[in-house]
Amino acid sequence: MKRWLIALVLLIAAAGAGWLWWSPQLTLSEMKQAAEVRDLDALADHVDFAALRTSMKAQVRERMAAGMHDRGAIGALVASGLADSVVDAAVTPEGMRLVFAAAPLADETRRGAIGLKAQDMRYVRDSWDRFRLVRGDGRGGELVFRLKGLSWMLTDVHLPPEPIG
Repeated sequence: MKRWLIALVLLIAAAGAGWLWWSPQLTLSEMKQAAEVRDLDALADHVDFAALRTSMKAQVRERMAAGMHDRGAIGALVASGLADSVVDAAVTPEGMRLVFAAAPLADETRRGAIGLKAQDMRYVRDSWDRFRLVRGDGRGGELVFRLKGLSWMLTDVHLPPEPIG
């Protein structure tokens, strides 16, 4: 009986470790499939919009301020308010719908120049509860996922270092 219990515990531990190791790839595969068929609800299930908005606001404010440093205090205040408004509107399920609706209208060469393709990204595991998708060529920008409960959620997007504005 004791050996059976030990074997069961080891089996459960191995299954948990296997799930923890392979679940990021499963999440990325699910997100890719949802994006390809434009299933925005399935895609949104893997995004923590509140955390993403908080992170994006700080980054956009910082980059806009860097681009407007010579426009004075009023320019910085306007940039900060504009950054918050843009991020609040864009980083929502509805904002995702608008992006997907506008995607076919984008020029193919322009999309290729600024867009990130799955084959251009590589997976980097930082810890047991965090991984990133980074550009294979090392040029800025990355997507950060964290384990929330039993699901991996996109919680942060690190923008490239170029200033906005």
